[in-house]
Order: sequence, then structure tokens, then C-alpha cells
Amino acid sequence: MSIREFAQALRTTQGQHILASVLEGPEQGQRLLLCEGVPVWPPKPEGLLARNLPALAGCGASGLLTLEGVRVFVEKFGGTSRLVLCGGGHVAESVVRLAVMLGLPVTGLEERPDYADALRRAGAETVLCGPYAETLARVEGSAETYFVVATRAHAFDVECLTEICKKRSAYVGMLGSRSRAALVRRQLTEAGADPVRVEGLHAPIGLAIGGQTAPEIALSILAEIVQVKNSRQQTEGFPPALLNALDACAGQEPPPVLVTIVSRHGSTPREVGAKMLMLPDGKCVGSVGGGIMEYRIQQLASKMQAGEAAPCQLAEYSASAQEDDAALAACGGSMKVFLQLLKEEKSNEA
Repeated sequence: MSIREFAQALRTTQGQHILASVLEGPEQGQRLLLCEGVPVWPPKPEGLLARNLPALAGCGASGLLTLEGVRVFVEKFGGTSRLVLCGGGHVAESVVRLAVMLGLPVTGLEERPDYADALRRAGAETVLCGPYAETLARVEGSAETYFVVATRAHAFDVECLTEICKKRSAYVGMLGSRSRAALVRRQLTEAGADPVRVEGLHAPIGLAIGGQTAPEIALSILAEIVQVKNSRQQTEGFPPALLNALDACAGQEPPPVLVTIVSRHGSTPREVGAKMLMLPDGKCVGSVGGGIMEYRIQQLASKMQAGEAAPCQLAEYSASAQEDDAALAACGGSMKVFLQLLKEEKSNEA
């Protein structure tokens, strides 16, 4: 597996991704990444996965799939999620700080230089300072882009939303009262905006938790975004921290081990698709649930790095009351995980 090329393919493609991983048989460990149904890595797929492209592209949700009698794990996920925030007041600053804590990169837009600087200090990855219509024209929407409009005036809200309604998005929300939201919806419709997009506007923004302070309002906004993001039938994919770690350890010895939950039963802390990367120094990025099961997985990954176990493993772990050491586990249940030693290899591209 070419780690660098795989990470690059994930970073440079936007849209719905499907990652297929062969779990058993002579092609165990082979992977294929599709974006919007088109293979993007490796660029010239071969073997089992290449022969079954229509079946892979047509998968409606993540899970186990049997192809030609071989189990394959299929993950459906979007590109890297991003928050685009229009406005730079106190609520906006709190939104940026909380989004950063949640691992959600933020692009901030603000007309006033002082407020734009405040967004930078709060942790926004990118800040564009200038008229909203002009800066929004430089922002590309996607199925993983979350727009939050929190400007200082009604006219600016309408200006931003007029542009945003032309873009792809996962979520669009506006800060303001119910009367203000109704007025904005009417003006957008009268201006010719798509009625479906206008109706889908989250306004007033956020979950109804009674937030009053700027941090509390920001919490309600991010809670709603997380609710929308996690309601889709897809895995978490490759979070930025994990993707960065993949890049950093490419070519190192011993190779890192990528662990992915491919199925689960009962009560387990993490969902199918959750990942953990065991680095060459034994440290881990991400988690597959903690407790005794994760400890055992780390032991197996360490053996794989030492050459004492096969480079690909499909293993099942459980924590039942009948096992003495399982009493240390946080909860019960069982899960199957796929572990792969990520040796840096060149792709099949000629």
C-alpha cells in the first residue's frame, strides 16, 4: 500500500467516498478507493475489487459485503468535513474554538479586519477578510461543507445565504430569531433562491438547549452540526488527525498498523468504521473503544510490527463477564477488527 498516494487521493478528491478492503483470501489487504463511483486509488485497479466495481459503487451503506465468496469491508464516507463561518462576533469566536476542539477545520469570513483577526486567534484555519459575496465566491462547497451564518446585520445574512444557496453543502444554519428567520426565508424565495434549499435552512440555528451565553449558543450550534453529520449511513472515514499521522509515518520502520472495526455486536463504545493507527513508536492515534479489547488489539499490532504475526489479520474480540480480565472493560459486546501493516509500496500505476 502506498500510504502517501492514498492520503493524497483522500485530500484531493471531494464528494462521496467508498473504500473497499479485502478481508480474506489470496488478495487479503487489497484496497480500492472510489470517489463518486470512480476509482481514484490505485489509479489502475486489478483483481477482485476491479471486477466488482458496479457492486461497490452501488453500496448504500457501510458494512460487510461478499464478493465471489470473499468478505469485503465497504466504507461509505464523505471528504474531510469543513465549517465555513460567516461573521466574527463573540458567538462566532466561540463556534471556532469549539469546532477546533471537535477536529473540524474552520474557514472564517468577515468584512472587518479586527474581527477577522479575532477569528484567527480563536483558531480558524483560514480567514478571508473582505465583502461577503466576494469571499464566498472563493469558497467551494461540497457534500461535507457546513455553513454557519452569524453576521452583524440582516442585510449581510441575506447576502451570504444568497451565495451559499448556489453551493453544495451538508448543512446551512443562520443565527437569529424566528421572525428574522421568516423574513430571510421570504426574501430569499422572492429573489429566486431554490425553495427546497430555503426550506432546509436551519434557522433559528442550533439545538434547543436554552443557550444564553456565547459559548452555550456555540454549543447548541455545534451539537446540531454533529447531529446532522452523524445521522448519515456512513463511517467517520479518515479524520484529519489520522490522515496527518498516516502522512508523517509513511516509510518509517517498523511500519504503522491500521486497525478498523468492520462489524460489532452488543454494546461497544465505537461504531463500525472507527479506526486506530499504531505508530512505529507504539503510540496510537484514534481509538477503537479503549478498555481490555483495545489493549489486546495493540498487543497484536505490536507483534505484527515485530514480524511475529501475519501482516494482515481479521480478529474478533469480546468482553464478557465470564472472562476475568474482561471485567476491566468499560462495557460488553464484541467486535471484529481488521489490522493491516502498512508497508510503503509503490502503486500499480505504470
